[in-house]
Parts: sequence; C-alpha cells; structure tokens
Amino acid sequence: MADGQLAIPSSDKGLGLIGSLRAVAWSLVSGWLSNWLPAWCPTSGAQLKEAEEKMLKCITSSYNKEHVLLPGGNQIWTLSFTQPLSQKTPLVLLHGFGGGVGLWALNFESLCQNRTVYAFDILGFGRSSRPHFESDAEKAEMQFVQSIEDWRIAMGLDHMILLGHNLGAFLASVYSLKYPSRV
Repeated sequence: MADGQLAIPSSDKGLGLIGSLRAVAWSLVSGWLSNWLPAWCPTSGAQLKEAEEKMLKCITSSYNKEHVLLPGGNQIWTLSFTQPLSQKTPLVLLHGFGGGVGLWALNFESLCQNRTVYAFDILGFGRSSRPHFESDAEKAEMQFVQSIEDWRIAMGLDHMILLGHNLGAFLASVYSLKYPSRV
C-alpha cells in the first residue's frame, strides 16, 4: 500500500465507496468516541439553553423556536425563519458532529433574507431528544435519516434544500439518496 492510501479492511471489500466510507467513519467514531465520552461532563438542559441563547443574541431577524414532535415521542429542537411571501424552496440547515443550531448563528441573517430557513438539532445533539441508537452503523444511519423525514412531514414541507456541515452534510447526502423527490 502506498503512502496516503486508505486501507480498507478485507471484510469491507466489495462494499463500494459509500460502504467503505461508512465502515471507516463508524470505526473512527466508535473507537475514539467511546474513549472520549467517559471524560465528557454532561451539563444541564438549563445551561445548554442559556449558552444557546447567548449564541443567538446576534440575530436581529424574527424567528420561532419549538420542539417538533416526531412519531415515537422524540422531539427535534427547531428554529424557523419564515418568509411567508417567498415561493422559494425552504433551506434546512443540518449541523455537524457535536454541534447544534448555534453553529449557524452568524449565517442566519444573510440566508433568511429571501427564503424560509430552518435549522434543527439533529437527534442526540443540542436540545433535541437523546434516543437509543442501534449499534449497527447502517441501522443508526437510517434512524437519523428517518428522523429527518419525520421532521419534514411534521413541518409540512413538500420539498427542501438541505445544507449540512460535517455529520450534517453526510446525513443530507444519505437522506437525498433515500428520498430524492424531497430535495
């Protein structure tokens, strides 16, 4: 193997690019994440709310904040910057690993001038529910994707533009492959 080439375990050969990337990503996350989590000190929901409010103080546009209820009882924390006169497809922002809606604080003003913009905390992050995820990477991935679809339905959106950062970009891509008629 030459320097700079990715070694794909023999059990992953034949999975194609997406399968190989999924396997590598999951091995990285499951490896370092399990070592990192015990050192993480969880904070309270009140502290999270306070920190988020500080981050969002820079926004001068009006917006709504709500927990959107999904089938099964999970909730997704959502910010909505509604432009009722706009006929443009809404933009939905998906944050990266370890992030939340505050990631987009400095972007909301310019993004929501001519279209409706939504940002939500992906399940397991920020102020959204913390459900149990499957240990199998593909099943966990589908739980994330299904939560995005359930959120879309709950919000009454027919189509949307997905814009993601890091994990959010990956989920936007996988969602788009599963539900191409919605993006």
